Amino acid sequence: MAPCHPQSPTPSSGHWTRLLQSWGAVLLERFYPGRCALCLDPAPAGLCAACASDLARPGPSCPTCAEPLPFAGDCPSCQRSPPRLDAVWAPFVYAWPLSHLLLAYKGGGRPQLGRPLGSLLAEHLPLIATDGVDRVIPVPLHERRLVYRGFNQAEDLARALCRQRDLCIDTRSVTRVRATPSQQGLSRRARRANLRGAFAVSADLSGERILLLDDVMTTGTTLNELADAVRRAGAARVTAVALARA
Repeated sequence: MAPCHPQSPTPSSGHWTRLLQSWGAVLLERFYPGRCALCLDPAPAGLCAACASDLARPGPSCPTCAEPLPFAGDCPSCQRSPPRLDAVWAPFVYAWPLSHLLLAYKGGGRPQLGRPLGSLLAEHLPLIATDGVDRVIPVPLHERRLVYRGFNQAEDLARALCRQRDLCIDTRSVTRVRATPSQQGLSRRARRANLRGAFAVSADLSGERILLLDDVMTTGTTLNELADAVRRAGAARVTAVALARA
């Protein structure tokens, strides 16, 4: 089995941007310690119990794509064309106020929200999702997007999950080799074409059980394309986790 590398790649300008953001988050925490990200009530984990209870939870869903269903079982789409993922878990629905938090975290200049969001994922993700996993691979960003944003939100969530569940995070073995345009507004077929060949795997994953992680899952195209790449590298089982399902 190839070793799992928990370290990030060599620091880029995105790394230093993120470091400055982290310092700002530390200062904010010093002056406004332990406050809920939504209502500002005391909350050591960053989100109070009352606000956390307001987050929409999914009902019955497809076990291999997390598509909401009126019944338990595989959705018609997965029956017609089985995905590259063996199972998917998404503990929350992408709806307000979680959607507000995620948007503020990724594009609203509030990197400190990574802490409560990571805690949410680790607390509410079923234990079966991480049972027997050899390594956790967050969906990588292309270098240009990483420099622009300053951090990878999927990596932040993965680090929080791995810390709390004693898992190995791998941020080196998979890279995003194509700077694909935004998936927003594209059809399922267009999303697949947009992401084809976007990921490259440099490690031998033969026989490993891989858990992929993203912040939000919409159609599942990104996670399935990444799953296809790690399967070609030899992975025996590939599952995925997203904080929320749109």
